[in-house]
Amino acid sequence: MYRLLTRASLGAALIAESLLAGGTAHAEPAPLVRVVLESFVAYDLEENGHDEIYVEAQRDGKSRRLFPTTGALSVARNDCVYISGDGCPSGTNYRGYYSSIRPLYEANGKLLMVTLYDDDLSGDDALVNVPIWPQPISENQYFREDADINGYHYAFNFRLEPAY
Repeated sequence: MYRLLTRASLGAALIAESLLAGGTAHAEPAPLVRVVLESFVAYDLEENGHDEIYVEAQRDGKSRRLFPTTGALSVARNDCVYISGDGCPSGTNYRGYYSSIRPLYEANGKLLMVTLYDDDLSGDDALVNVPIWPQPISENQYFREDADINGYHYAFNFRLEPAY
């Protein structure tokens, strides 16, 4: 009986060791990064009443719509649009959960611009520009840009996740 328990304990230890080793298998930096939007808050608008916003990522002259997948979302003053992550700050109007495109990019140090736009008939205005030069990472990197200029104020949160 003692031999059977010892074998069972050894087997359990080997399984636990393989699970622990599997969790650390990606200690090497990832060759790709995924852009994941978390939230944005329209503290003060560019226009009266509502702004119609969308988010794009640009790299090497190519743009990719991240949010919403088509069109634009109308936001009012103090609206917080929650997509993923920590949630909305107190005192803001929670706009519910939305999904977004989560594209992959090579982590090669080339400029990647993530931009929050106001969709206008006379031309779209970049409200928040976040330039990043992604390098290989092994942990999430978090970005918060707070733009309080030209009469409008937006806070924009997103993260880069390592992708293997």
